[in-house]
Amino acid sequence: MKTLIKVLFIALVTVSSSCVEDQSEDSKAFDAQMKETVQIHDDVMPKMTELNSLISKLKKEKEQIETAEGVDAEEVEKYEIAIKDLKESHDLMMSWMKNFSNTFSRTEINSGLATTDKDSIKAKQEMLNAQYNSAEEMQKAITDAIENAQLVLSK
Repeated sequence: MKTLIKVLFIALVTVSSSCVEDQSEDSKAFDAQMKETVQIHDDVMPKMTELNSLISKLKKEKEQIETAEGVDAEEVEKYEIAIKDLKESHDLMMSWMKNFSNTFSRTEINSGLATTDKDSIKAKQEMLNAQYNSAEEMQKAITDAIENAQLVLSK
C-alpha cells in the first residue's frame, strides 16, 4: 500500500511539473509574440508624422493643379486616391491601437500573462494572433499608402 501511494505521489508530481512546464512554454510563446506585435506598432508609429505631412503636401499640390488652366482630371484623381489611402491607413492605425489596448491590459503588454491557466493562455494567444495579423495588415497599408503618395508627388 505504501508503495502504491509513493508511486501515485511520484506520478502526480511528474504530471504536475510537466503541466507547469507546458504553461511556462505557452507563456513564453505569448510573450515573444507580444514583443513582435508591439515592435510592428513601434516601427510604424514614427511614420504617422510622415503620413500627415504627405496628406498636407498632396492637398496643396492638388489645389494647385485644380486651379491651373486645363485641369487634368486623371492627375487630380491620383492625388485624391493617394490622400484617401493615407487617411484610411491613419484611421487603420488608430483603430488598431484602440482594439489592441481594449484586448490586452498594460500588464499583459509590458510584463506578460499573469495567469497559469492553460485555457486562459490559449484564449489570449488566439486574440494575440489576430492582433498580430491585424498589425501586419496595418503596417502594409501604411507603407503602401506612403509609397504611393511619394510616387504621386514625384511626378
